[in-house]
Amino acid sequence: MNRLRLLLPFAAMLPACSTVTPSTVADEAISADLLRTHVAFLANDLLEGRGVGSRGDELAREYIASHLAAAGCVPGGPDGKWMQPVPILGITSTVTRGLAAKGKGGTATFEAPVNYTAVAGSPSASAAWQDAELVFVGYGIDAPEQSWNDFGDVDVRGKVLLVMNNDPERDPQRFGGKTRLYYGRWSYKFEEAARRGAAGVIVIHTNESAGYPFQVIQASHGRENFWLPFDEGTPTLAVRSWCSEDAARTLCVLGGHELDKLRERAELGNQPPVPLGVKVSLGIENTVRELQSANVVGLLPGTDPMLRDQYVVMTAHFDHLGIGTPRRDDAIYNGAVDNASGCAGMLALARAAAQLPERRRSMLFVAVTAEESGLLGSQYFAEHPTVPVKQMVANVNVDGLNVWGPTKDIEFIGYGKNSLSDVAEALAKRRGRVITPDSEPDKGIFYRSDHFNFARVGVPAAYFKGGHDFLDQPDNRKRMKASYTTVHYHQPSDELAPWWNLEGAAADLRVLFELLAATANADRAPTWTKGDEFEKLR
Repeated sequence: MNRLRLLLPFAAMLPACSTVTPSTVADEAISADLLRTHVAFLANDLLEGRGVGSRGDELAREYIASHLAAAGCVPGGPDGKWMQPVPILGITSTVTRGLAAKGKGGTATFEAPVNYTAVAGSPSASAAWQDAELVFVGYGIDAPEQSWNDFGDVDVRGKVLLVMNNDPERDPQRFGGKTRLYYGRWSYKFEEAARRGAAGVIVIHTNESAGYPFQVIQASHGRENFWLPFDEGTPTLAVRSWCSEDAARTLCVLGGHELDKLRERAELGNQPPVPLGVKVSLGIENTVRELQSANVVGLLPGTDPMLRDQYVVMTAHFDHLGIGTPRRDDAIYNGAVDNASGCAGMLALARAAAQLPERRRSMLFVAVTAEESGLLGSQYFAEHPTVPVKQMVANVNVDGLNVWGPTKDIEFIGYGKNSLSDVAEALAKRRGRVITPDSEPDKGIFYRSDHFNFARVGVPAAYFKGGHDFLDQPDNRKRMKASYTTVHYHQPSDELAPWWNLEGAAADLRVLFELLAATANADRAPTWTKGDEFEKLR
């Protein structure tokens, strides 16, 4: 498709400057107006929410490739192309037999998605639980290095597991205390249960453990979910489910148990699973289709013959949820903050990077697909890299910019995990800014965006996130930012609005740009902090 090659409203050249430094380049090249213009296109209804494999997906990719070219990048994908094709399976699950449960306390039926959700965990045409035994397994974690096992010696094959979200946080010597590790992610719960042969999992939702309201879970029910092609040697679950906290209480009561007492017991650690005395039934049918999306890869070659075969990687996902359940007569999930804004930031960074007089290492700018479907695009890139993994020295990811106004601070997700933290702190200080650690470590944000897949293959990775110390109308700005998660996150109302103040985003990106430039030009590549969970992978 070439029709968007003409969508190039920005001149790539900077005004002449007597002393060109990363700081001056950042100040000249990165502006709020530039960011707004990119978001205005990517979050437009024309792109229909940029659903995976859709027309909007293709339009977004062409737009991004066009602007990477305008910035001065060359194609960085396979065979000298902009696109790295990503094969994807789309699976749409329909509940054909609603969740029903029975125990000594009676029977109960539940309505989807009011009380629960159910989606396929494999490409089978159908899946069912027929009077399957329901077992409470605490956090559903087996972590020998933490001396923690919620499964004991109990065989859970063919059973449905009721599991708590998050990971244990009472003991600061275990699981990072309040800092959530990957063990606390729902994806780990499903993976571990599949390894043990369970028939399914029901994750108990709470606002505190998930970091978002149940409506976000409900929005995924009945819509197409996406997967990379399944590996025959990897175990899968028949059904992956979430339920509300009230529904979990009902399930426990049917067997004569109290959910709060079960959770309190689980906090002690190494408690064996509890058969609840409840049988559950559920049926789904699945429609499976093959589709294609792609990652967009732009390359700025390095200028140092000794270092140009090393790569600093910048990522942002371009996909969102497409067209879904209408909310107030609007069915387009535009994803303006999440993550049209991040793509806008990546394009601005590429434009600036091309103006550096020295760029010793090469830079890769990768707009990845299917993040909302389980970080699939970045997973595919990490598993099928266009350059050798060992030659990627760092990854910095942008997933949602600060649209509420300038702040004193910038949150650094992954603070202290690798040497990027120290460099970022020094650069921020020079601009009168402060780098702060993740303000919500219990939400496990490090494991929830695309940089995680780079960390999983050993690449030092980090994620910049908007701060909280607003310079103007701080109380009002904080309320506005908080309302995004509770009201607009993964909803059709995540749209570009006239009130957006992107001066804060531009200021954050200038610091991020200096971090990228410093990493590209440093004598030594970034390193993981000694003892970090990912250090052994490098």
